[in-house]
Amino acid sequence: MKSNYLKKYIISSYILVWALIIFVAGTASLVFHAPPVIMWIVRNLIAWSPTYLLLAGWKHFRPDETRTAFVKRCFSGKVKLFPVLCSFVLTFGISVISLFIYSVIKGNPMLSYMNLGTTALPLSIFLSFTSGPTGEELGWRGFMREEFNRRYDFLKSSVCQGLVWCFWHTLLWVVDSDFTDWRAVPYVISNIVVITCITVLMNIFLDRYNNLLYSVLLHFGFNIFYVFLEADIGFFVILTILYLLFTPIAVLLQNRLTGDKRETEK
Repeated sequence: MKSNYLKKYIISSYILVWALIIFVAGTASLVFHAPPVIMWIVRNLIAWSPTYLLLAGWKHFRPDETRTAFVKRCFSGKVKLFPVLCSFVLTFGISVISLFIYSVIKGNPMLSYMNLGTTALPLSIFLSFTSGPTGEELGWRGFMREEFNRRYDFLKSSVCQGLVWCFWHTLLWVVDSDFTDWRAVPYVISNIVVITCITVLMNIFLDRYNNLLYSVLLHFGFNIFYVFLEADIGFFVILTILYLLFTPIAVLLQNRLTGDKRETEK
């Protein structure tokens, strides 16, 4: 019977991240009362857990290939300047538009919902980039994407990947969220929808360019905005609606471009 390497990886990644959050982040926060910057570094180290797990347990997840060959393939596609810029601007821009709409509804300036905080801007950018964007992609869009793509078509594979990635954050919704009352419900729904939509968008880029740099920048474009954001649940409702509107359009365009390409090759 063939081993289900994907199932092993998903279950192991959940166990590992939840253990790290409870025992490492929990200890740093509750026992040692670590300052915000240290806690940010701790969260970054935890965000790299999908990569630690994949590389350390490689023989359990992909015994028929070397780590080096896998990593080279994940970054084998050519990097083109305009698509690279688009990958960052796409997720960052949707967040900006969402905040603009939210600020208009609230009647306040957009900048009133942004707080640069006490951490220096260059350090904030660096810590944001070296968190999930660089720490998670080799596992999620590298290994997991390939495994799901072997089983399902593009859309079903993308949705499955998005849901796995989304619920991997479940414990963070409880311990690292400002929404602990009724707002937790739309917040969780927003996370499920937005993360799944972002996964679809990432896979559109990866199908076309085959380089994880694009998903790293999509991830970073999304994350960096929330380092400084201070907005209520209304923002996340608007964000969810925009992703639900934009993602199907992107899929339709992808299907049309793919169909045109096949016709040209005939």
